[in-house]
Amino acid sequence: MSNFTGSRRFLLLSVALALAAVLGCGQSGPKIVKIEGTVTRGGQPLKGFEVHFDPEKGRPSAAKTDEQGHYVLEYTPQIKGAVLGKHKVYVWYFPDDPQNKIAQEEGRWKPPANVKAVLDKYGPDKTPLKFDIDKSQTIDLKLD
Repeated sequence: MSNFTGSRRFLLLSVALALAAVLGCGQSGPKIVKIEGTVTRGGQPLKGFEVHFDPEKGRPSAAKTDEQGHYVLEYTPQIKGAVLGKHKVYVWYFPDDPQNKIAQEEGRWKPPANVKAVLDKYGPDKTPLKFDIDKSQTIDLKLD
C-alpha cells in the first residue's frame, strides 16, 4: 500500500470519527426549552441587566436585557433556553463604562441608586424569584 493510500484512509477514518462525535447517536443531555421575557421596574424596562436562571440541577442560563428590557436565555452561546426544572432567578448588573467595570471587579463600584435598589432585592443572594420550567414560555419579570 502506498503512503498516499494510507494517508487517504487515515483522513477518511478521521472524518468519519469526527462526524460520529458531532452527530452522536441521538439527542443526549438535558432537555432545553426556550425562555424569554421582559424585565421591568415600575413599568419601565430595565436595560443592561443580566437575568440568571439557576436550576436546582444542571447548568444555569443567562441573558442580558436590551433597550426594551427584553431577554432570551442562553444555555450556551449556541443553544438558547434553559433546562427543565425548578430555578432560582436573579438579576445582576455590569456597568458599561470600563472604569466602573474595573471598580466593580475590585469591589469599589458604587451602583446608581436605581440599580442598587434592584440588586438589593433581586440579586443572587436575596432574590425571592423562583420558577418551575416545564415548557418553552415567556416569563416577564415585573420588579418593584
